[in-house]
Amino acid sequence: MFKQSFIFIFALLVSGCASVYQKTIDQYTMASASIKLGDSKESVLKKLEPTQTELSALDKKQPETFKKDGKLVEIYFFRSGWQDDGLTTDDEFTPYIFEDGILKAIGWTILGGPKTQGQSRPEVDIDPYFYHHRPYPYRY
Repeated sequence: MFKQSFIFIFALLVSGCASVYQKTIDQYTMASASIKLGDSKESVLKKLEPTQTELSALDKKQPETFKKDGKLVEIYFFRSGWQDDGLTTDDEFTPYIFEDGILKAIGWTILGGPKTQGQSRPEVDIDPYFYHHRPYPYRY
C-alpha cells in the first residue's frame, strides 16, 4: 500500500512539473508569433514576460547587459523548450537581443549557439546491487 501511494504521489509531482513547463512553452509559442525585429524592448517584454510567470527563479535565465561600440546591448532569455534531464540549459531558452532598446536579433545564431545543452539519459535496466556485488565477479 505504501509503495503504491508513493508511486502515485511521485507521478503527480512529476506530471505537475511537466505541465508547468508545457504551459509556459505553449504560452511563449503563441506570444512570440507576434514579435518582429525592430519592435521596442518594452513591447516585446510586455508580450513575453507574462508567459514566464509560473516558472521558479531556478527555471529562468537572467538577462545580460553590456556596451558594444557605444550601444547598450541587452539580452533577455525566454523559456521556449524543456527536456526532462534535470538540467536547466541554454538550449531550453530563446535569446532576444536588443540594441539601445530595439530588437535586433532573435535566437542563438548571432550569439554563436547555446553554451550548454541538455543531455539525454540512456534507459538502463541494471540492478546496481547485483552488478557490483556478485560473489564471483569474473563468472557470468
